[in-house]
Formats: sequence, structure tokens, C-alpha cells
Amino acid sequence: MHEVLDPERIYVTVDILALAIREGRLSLLLARRKNEPFAGKLALPGRFIGRNETAEDAVHALMEEMIPVSGLYMEQLYTFTEADRDPRGRVISAAYLVIMPPQKLEEVLKLENVAVRPYGIMTGDSFPGLTGEDGTGIQKEDLAFDHGAIIETGVRRLQGKIDYTDIGFHFLRNPSAFSLSELQTVFEAVLGTPLDSSNFRRGILNRYEKTGRLWQTAQEEKRGRGRPAVLYRIDLQERSGKSWRSGST
Repeated sequence: MHEVLDPERIYVTVDILALAIREGRLSLLLARRKNEPFAGKLALPGRFIGRNETAEDAVHALMEEMIPVSGLYMEQLYTFTEADRDPRGRVISAAYLVIMPPQKLEEVLKLENVAVRPYGIMTGDSFPGLTGEDGTGIQKEDLAFDHGAIIETGVRRLQGKIDYTDIGFHFLRNPSAFSLSELQTVFEAVLGTPLDSSNFRRGILNRYEKTGRLWQTAQEEKRGRGRPAVLYRIDLQERSGKSWRSGST
């Protein structure tokens, strides 16, 4: 589809940066392109917006096709408008950030004929490095279009927002029953650096518990021979985005 574009038209696509925490690391979903341009290259899930579609309609259809699970957090990331970003013609991309709890990622990867696979992200000062499931490194030039720039923008946006919004809680397996150590793992994976446990705990409790948005549950998490971990619940109220509802699970 759209191997040849009308040079007199401007086209608009949607691209999805779907992120999750996997084995303690930030990961994203990529697929290999079957068609030119960039056949065989890794790319973010993407789709052209139809003449009678909104961007949200196109994202919904793309999610149904490539990441068909429900209840995912989504927000619009950025609009990429560079004139030469697609060799076929003038194409603008509206990129969306999607966050997946670990059980949703597991659900996607168990589906038959799913085109996307998880790739680990190594955060740093420059382009976030990527690794495949076999540990193979992936460079910026291994990606189709300007998807390296989209990934970098999304990771930097996430890192910038995790300290002042609720976005990090959407990575949790269950925001209604989680330990602070589980939440710390999320923050460390996103920021790419270890955090002091005492300072992290103090900061989270000061920010959320004292405002009445986070409280202890009656549940505990057993951790081997050690003292069971207290489980917390967060009142998200979708303050920093919206929960995406795609098809049935």
C-alpha cells in the first residue's frame, strides 16, 4: 500500500511508540517492513490516515491490527514534519506514545502471527541504543524513515515527564496493588540509572500519600524469607493522558 505517492499531495500517517518494562529494562515494539521503501528494516507500527479518518481513528485501526489488547495508556507524542522524512513524497507523521503493563506485552507476544517484537532500550546521552531479543545491537541507521528520531523524542519525553506526572504508574502490572520496589524498577528502567531506595520511597510518599492519592492496601507481597512488602494503590484518574481501548483481549 502506498508504494508510490502523488508528488502534489501531502500525506499524513500515525506511528506508535509502544513501550513496556521487560526484565527490568525499557523496551519497545518494532516490526520489519515487508515493502519498499526500507524493505527489511525495523520500523515502528504505522499507518496512513484515510481520507475520512481522524488521527485517533487511524491509531485505533492500527492498534487493532498490530497490538490488539485493551486498556493501554496513550497520548499524542509529537508531529514530525521534516520534508525529506519519506523518500516517496511529502509525508507528515503524528506519533503516539503507548504504555503497556507487562501482562499486556506478554499477551501481545503470545498472539499468533503478531508482527511486532520487543527490543530493549539502553538510555544514554545520545540516541537510545537498541538490542534485539538475542542481544544484537541495533543502530539508528537500521531503522526505517526517521523512526530513530521518533524513538529518541519519545524516550526523552518520557524521562522528562516521569518525575512530575503519573505516567510511570501505567507501566505497573496492577496500579491497585504494587510495591514501591516495583515502582522504583520502573523509574530506574526509564531513567537508565539506579536510584537510592530510601530517597525514592520518601519522595513518592511525600508526593502522593500526603495528598491522599496513594495509600496502603491490606495486601502484602511475600519476598522469600524477608519481611513481606507493603502493597500500595494509586488514584490515577487518567490525569496525564487517556486509557486506550482497542479490541477485545
